[in-house]
Amino acid sequence: MTTPTYRRSTRLCAIDDLDVRLQALLDGYAERHLLPDLRQSARVCCETHSVPIQQPRRGLLRPRALAPMAVEHLAASVVTDSLVVIVLVRVDGESVRLGGPLADADLVVPDPRVFGGETGVFVQARWLGHSEASSYLLPLDSGPDGQAFLGRLREMIAAARARL
Repeated sequence: MTTPTYRRSTRLCAIDDLDVRLQALLDGYAERHLLPDLRQSARVCCETHSVPIQQPRRGLLRPRALAPMAVEHLAASVVTDSLVVIVLVRVDGESVRLGGPLADADLVVPDPRVFGGETGVFVQARWLGHSEASSYLLPLDSGPDGQAFLGRLREMIAAARARL
């Protein structure tokens, strides 16, 4: 089995308890897309801190360099009755902001043969402002909060589809 690229820590929390950079991204995203107040409509929210792990080279004592895209980052996801929103900020300041209809979202757990020990879930949706659906890896740890968030997200997708 391949070792993960990141050490992840996920916690369930209220939006007001998120890192302030994530709160700013959420607020700006909601304002840009004229979304209802996410702080009032959120049903579940989590924050994940991902720290790159240096992997030792096989047969050598020195560590190999980090993968070029392996950068420490914070991610959050907020789920309302009708929407899933994901924001991510890297330590270098780069950020991601995505939101899409919950009823149209699909979840796919990363295939370990392709993604090694990475944890999280691919969320496929037609993101607001994009013409085609695409997938984005929502980083989650495999601990109780990460798994509780994933279970709640699955339940909420099913409930949103049932309301259609």
